[in-house]
Amino acid sequence: MPEAALPLWRRLALLEWQQVNLREAMFLTPAMVVVLAAGLLLGDPASGAVAASGTLIVGFGAFQQFTSSRVEPMLFAAFGAGASTFIGTLAGASDVAMAAIALVYGFWCGMLPAIGMGAFWVGQQCTVFLLIAGAYSGGIDHALARTALVVAGGATQIAFYAVILFITRGDLGAPHLGRILGDARTAAAGLGFHLRLRSSYFHFALRFAVVLVAAVATERWLAIPSGYWVAMTALLLMRPDFQDTLARSLGRFAGTVAGAALATAMTHIFVPGPLALASLILLFVFFAYASLRLNYGVFSLFVTGYVVFLLVLAGVAEPRVAYARTLSTLIGGAFALAAHVDFYRLRRAALRRRSRAAPG
Repeated sequence: MPEAALPLWRRLALLEWQQVNLREAMFLTPAMVVVLAAGLLLGDPASGAVAASGTLIVGFGAFQQFTSSRVEPMLFAAFGAGASTFIGTLAGASDVAMAAIALVYGFWCGMLPAIGMGAFWVGQQCTVFLLIAGAYSGGIDHALARTALVVAGGATQIAFYAVILFITRGDLGAPHLGRILGDARTAAAGLGFHLRLRSSYFHFALRFAVVLVAAVATERWLAIPSGYWVAMTALLLMRPDFQDTLARSLGRFAGTVAGAALATAMTHIFVPGPLALASLILLFVFFAYASLRLNYGVFSLFVTGYVVFLLVLAGVAEPRVAYARTLSTLIGGAFALAAHVDFYRLRRAALRRRSRAAPG
């Protein structure tokens, strides 16, 4: 039975063990080792943490095979994250500017399912980096420095992954310019076709943009520590289908609470130093890659643990991180669900009217 046809409780508990990819996780983790080690050796773990964010996200691009090359989605993610980091860092000082940029990104990202969910994933990652950068605003020098770290982390992942592919499979997976241009033309045609009022993708993009702006405005008004997780959670959970959004929201909240509790308990019990923290980060990164398609709640547990340990390594107290992430996930999930409330209710009302009007 397809996952979408399963009852909600079964979707939340479903563990797709055949989708666990330990081999791919082994291919993607070495780049993180290098990035974290560089930060520690240079005595700047905070910069290492910024670069590691690029490394992690670009690694997930290896699972998004929506183009003719395995590496191409990773390239899109790396350069998109870098550009979004630059824009977000400059816009973040102004609430109005950040809301305006979020509106544009939200609509653009919401249109990408018209091309495919892989393209939608790239748009989400670019928007994630926009939101994170907006929380650490600064001038051009600061923006360039953060952008360079993100791109360097992503480039390290691409380089290591390409070399490992060549060693293990005899293929670098390198994209060709002609294919990239062909993919771009196909994507533009798909977006152009659905850029009209009657398109369901256009309606989703409007809802997506409005919810993202509302989430950005709310987290800035509430001034929650690391409040960008509110908008980021809403961004990552929203799907065109209500049931998908609900399942992801419940799974992410459960995984976030479990991951935050586990990581906080481990830091309190063992009080790890920088080297131990780096080891825990690598462990959770490995299992995050491996469990990406196992179960969204399990995946969220490992990603949350990774984030907590990474920020502790960068000097942020872990109870503050765990509390802020849990609260922000709850609020962001509520925003993602709110995007469907009116549409879902109207749809059910329309179905009831049709059933009453049907003969017999």
